[in-house]
Amino acid sequence: MKKAVAVIVILTMAILATVCFAGCDVDKEPIATSYVSIDINPSISIVLDKDQKIMSYSCENDDALVLMYGEVIVGMDIQEASQKIMDIAVKMGYLTQDNCGVQVSVSSDNSKVESSILDKIQVAVSNTDEKLAFEINYDKEGSFVLNYQLAKLKENNPNNEYYQNLTAGKLRLINSAMAADLSLKMDDAVKMTTQQLLDIVDSAYDRLENFSTKAFEEARLAAEQVYQTAVLTAQEAVYLAKYMEYKGVIEGGLAAAQYGGLSIAAKSVELLAKGVVLAQDVADKLLADEDVLAIANQLGVDVEALKDSQGNVTVDSVGAYVDKVAKNTADGLTQDMRDKLNGAVEKLEESKEQLQDKPLSQDIVTQIQTLIAGIEIKDIDFERFTIEDLKDIAVELEKKAAETKEKMDASLTDEQKQNIVEAQQQAVAKLDGALAQYNQALAKAEQEAKDTLQAIKNSRLESLASQS
Repeated sequence: MKKAVAVIVILTMAILATVCFAGCDVDKEPIATSYVSIDINPSISIVLDKDQKIMSYSCENDDALVLMYGEVIVGMDIQEASQKIMDIAVKMGYLTQDNCGVQVSVSSDNSKVESSILDKIQVAVSNTDEKLAFEINYDKEGSFVLNYQLAKLKENNPNNEYYQNLTAGKLRLINSAMAADLSLKMDDAVKMTTQQLLDIVDSAYDRLENFSTKAFEEARLAAEQVYQTAVLTAQEAVYLAKYMEYKGVIEGGLAAAQYGGLSIAAKSVELLAKGVVLAQDVADKLLADEDVLAIANQLGVDVEALKDSQGNVTVDSVGAYVDKVAKNTADGLTQDMRDKLNGAVEKLEESKEQLQDKPLSQDIVTQIQTLIAGIEIKDIDFERFTIEDLKDIAVELEKKAAETKEKMDASLTDEQKQNIVEAQQQAVAKLDGALAQYNQALAKAEQEAKDTLQAIKNSRLESLASQS
């Protein structure tokens, strides 16, 4: 009898172990399921897992970088993290009586999850509100500018169910995904699930640090351009040499001629495109004087009110002003003021379209022409070559390189492909100098970014202390 019982116990344990092995997520990587934006100015975008814990986040403006520098929120529940963000924003003078609005948007494939997240953030806002002498305006519909863009997309696509079902939270997520993936277009993005978009965004956010200033990202891209070119050159040289060895001079030579340089050009153009997008900050977002005056007149304010900390009127500074007015007014926003804000954003969107269609500099065009010399790409108008054209070329080159290599790989045996991979790994391992140069450039840029942010943070705290 005891033996029978023992057998039953062993079988039961085996079954439970099998079930747990199949169903338990003990060592499984967390999966991104929700996207949250919190706009106080600072503005922060956050990726959550199924337990509503933070997987990654992005500081969307300079104030957010200053706010979050030295802080840790990854791994926190969204309520705990929101509370921390509110507390720091109060401490550093971002959340004040004059800037008392908190705008939030959420995107998830589950509406109940969205509601749960919004409720948690509202608890954090309420907790903060109780400690202050003023009332926080909590808005769960997202920013004014974002909702204007949403309304326009729906208006322009009346018969498209994807656009009609779009929410402010998902549009904010789409904008982040499109910024991360050069190949992603709005018409395709609206058809994607939140989960699919989050796969793109979380991957991009994973690369960010809370010291990822524009200067740091530019330095990282420049270092990557040098290092990736060295790596790809070594890998491609090995691949082509081995391919010709396996396929012979004629067949191998013809394929090598078609593939040679493609992967290097594709990566170089991709990094250049990312660099141009990153550089499109103040210089390429400056509004024309006539547009500035038209927006200021529409709002009934002096031009000075629209300037950023550098004294410039840009796409971002106007958007930030409009959002600040809207979120701080909240329920008190009159129809007259709403009409003024709508008129200003309409003019702002027109100006943005003109800036997006602005031809790139001749220096960038020359770089592109050099990189793709000898590679056939149809219908390129270098007379009016824009950032969108550059993105399209980057995508086309990557596709062309992948398709060509796929055809070549199909004619190789598994053993030959494995030999090539091992030879490539050995070639890359010998690039000690290039790797050291890359790491040195990154370390220098990181320290400079940290020093800059710490100095700004200290200065801000000291200034607030002297005022109290």
